Amino acid sequence: MSISIETFFLDPSAVGTLQARIQQMVAQGILAGRFRPGERLPSSRMMAQHLGVSRITVTLAYTELVADDYLTARGRSGYYVSDNAPEPPAFATQQTQTGTVDWTRAIGQRFTPGLSIEKPADWANYRYPFIYGQADRTLFDTANWRLCALRALGMRDFGALTADYYDGDDPELVDFISRQTLP
Repeated sequence: MSISIETFFLDPSAVGTLQARIQQMVAQGILAGRFRPGERLPSSRMMAQHLGVSRITVTLAYTELVADDYLTARGRSGYYVSDNAPEPPAFATQQTQTGTVDWTRAIGQRFTPGLSIEKPADWANYRYPFIYGQADRTLFDTANWRLCALRALGMRDFGALTADYYDGDDPELVDFISRQTLP
């Protein structure tokens, strides 16, 4: 799997050379668990264009990360997160203590499969119509959806793709959001 170019950005207030800042950015992504072993980094050309730096700067940063065993270089294929890269720290789960919020009581309403969804008749006219199971045709990328569906039809996890997560979280979406979007 390839790491999206949009997950990379340089902090303008950071100190150090551009090369060191790029190294730090990639290393922090690996240490935070956002980039996993075997995932492909963007090409040096794409990364340089995205960050607005020279290609040699990115190449030197990648080369230094290879020397530090954060990345591996595969001939004519690109740079990948190394299998020997440092693991993100595993934090122990904290036990519920007195004085913490009991979310089952705080949220109150539990959704059951028999619950009917009520929505206004003019829901499509709302600026942000968050209605379950409805997509905005002007914003929905049907071409990419079709491509993804075609790629997934022959895969063994097709059941997970088509599962109904009405009353629960999609574990792969939660993983993607926590690794790519939130940081």
